[in-house]
Formats: sequence, C-alpha cells, structure tokens
Amino acid sequence: MAFTLFGILIVSAQDKDTLSILIQKHTILDQFEPDLVKPVSERFELKQQRIAHQNHTRRILDTLDISNRKRRRLLKELKRSPFSEHIDKIIMAETHFEDPAIKTERNQ
Repeated sequence: MAFTLFGILIVSAQDKDTLSILIQKHTILDQFEPDLVKPVSERFELKQQRIAHQNHTRRILDTLDISNRKRRRLLKELKRSPFSEHIDKIIMAETHFEDPAIKTERNQ
C-alpha cells in the first residue's frame, strides 16, 4: 500500500510544471558598470523565453525523420547554444511544407 501511494506521489510530482529559474541579483559587471546590466525582471523574462525556445526546438527535432545519432548530436548542440543557426538550417532542410494551392499552380 505504501509503495502504491509513493508511486502515485512521484507521478503527480512529475506532472507539475514547476521550473525554478535562478537569476543572480548582482553580477560582477553590476559592480563596475551598473548601467550596462539589465534589471533582474528583464533577465528573468529573457531566460524564460530562451527555455521556451529550447523546448519548442526540441519538440521539432523529436518529430523529424532523422537518425537517432544525429538527433542526439543536435540535442547536445541545442543545450550548448539554443539559437544555433546550424540547427535552424537542419530543421528547414528536413521540413517539407506542402500547400495544396501551390500544387495546383504547378500543375497548371
């Protein structure tokens, strides 16, 4: 009985979307050039946008028809540099958009 309750608690804890994003209040640059540093709230928003972009790109990479080795390499690169042009090029090269209006124009 205890194992069942423990399992249910673990599963429900995984479903919750609790991200703890850590932002430094004071940076080293803030000590020397406070005018160049963005406020904490703006850095927090930028970090949230970067995480959302990474999650979106990860979902796209998961749906592409590429080898697992290439997918793992791209996911590793996504961790290192979230706004990589190399990843964007591969996504565009592997994605084929088919619009019925374009097909009918080509056939005419």
